[in-house]
Amino acid sequence: MLGFASLASWMPIYNLWLAKKGMSGFEIGYLSAIPWVVVLIMQPFVGMLADKWGKLLLLKVFLTLSSIVFLLVPFLSVNVAMTGLSILVLSIVNTPILPLIDSIALDEVEINEKLNYSQFRFWGAPGYAMGAIITGNLLSWGANTFFYTSSVFLVLGLIGFLNFTPGVTATARKDISFSGIGNILSRGPLVIFFLIIVIVSAGQSAINFFLTVYLDQIGSTSRNTGIALGVQALSELPFYLVAAWMLKRMDASRPLLIAIIFTAMRLFLYSINNNPFMVIFIEILNGLTWTILWIASVEFVNKRVPSEWRTTGQSLLWASYFGAGAVIGSLLSGNLLDYMNMKMVFAINGVMITVVGIFAAAYFFSAKTEFENKEIKLKLWIK
Repeated sequence: MLGFASLASWMPIYNLWLAKKGMSGFEIGYLSAIPWVVVLIMQPFVGMLADKWGKLLLLKVFLTLSSIVFLLVPFLSVNVAMTGLSILVLSIVNTPILPLIDSIALDEVEINEKLNYSQFRFWGAPGYAMGAIITGNLLSWGANTFFYTSSVFLVLGLIGFLNFTPGVTATARKDISFSGIGNILSRGPLVIFFLIIVIVSAGQSAINFFLTVYLDQIGSTSRNTGIALGVQALSELPFYLVAAWMLKRMDASRPLLIAIIFTAMRLFLYSINNNPFMVIFIEILNGLTWTILWIASVEFVNKRVPSEWRTTGQSLLWASYFGAGAVIGSLLSGNLLDYMNMKMVFAINGVMITVVGIFAAAYFFSAKTEFENKEIKLKLWIK
């Protein structure tokens, strides 16, 4: 919960902070891509090291370092170069936190049949809402506020994990090596899935990273922006239950398609809207787009990798969505912003998501053998 509160404190506000510092769309695009380049490069290796040395140990280390660096960034970001360098350091210590928490949650699900991932991830939504609302309302104190609230939430999270005892599968393993990453990527269906996720993430990144810029362009107040971000997070809550219900009755590819369809619809709604208040209602779609997509993606990967490689598999998912996809989305939307307003940027991303949705539908429905025979796939993965 507190990890997502920290994420909500900085991620939606980061690009607006860069814009307020006088950065061009080109500079915003490249600076906003830094955290996600780090995810892309670093996350698979963090996952492997966590599987080998223990997830909880690495989580505590990254929580400590990240909370410190958040406090230093505002004082170090005196120009474009120093801003980029400080954000790079912050990204290295901050981006592994949520994937590690996700993997620990999946371990707890494995050892307790009464639990499911949606029950754990459910608490991320109120946490995100809390972080967004608190930080959004404190922005009147200054653009640097989100760095301080992010740090506070991480410190509280670290305190919460000090006495936490993980399940047996979350302890360190000595039989893990880097070769497993290649074994996971050698499976064609999973690679194609990651490619689909990369493109969908690129489109959703326009929402995740540029929504506050869009709201600023159409005349939103800081209060309205905070409410919109809060509604965005709270809209997720019922869809954790919906996602769990859907995944008990169908393969994860079906909810994924639903999420892609509504992502395109959401982007097109932004592109035709001029009323800041109406954005609050558009944000209700976040549950259909982000929540369903993420829960189904986690389940999709989790069913296709052996348990000893769970963190590595989930890290590759994070590298696809929050790494490659976020980088492409940041660069695309940031560079387009120099030539058009955010309404047009959203429209272009909507077209892109529509195209990938058509491809994904054709692929998922044609690959019946790959997606319907879970038992055979699991045996193949173990081999």
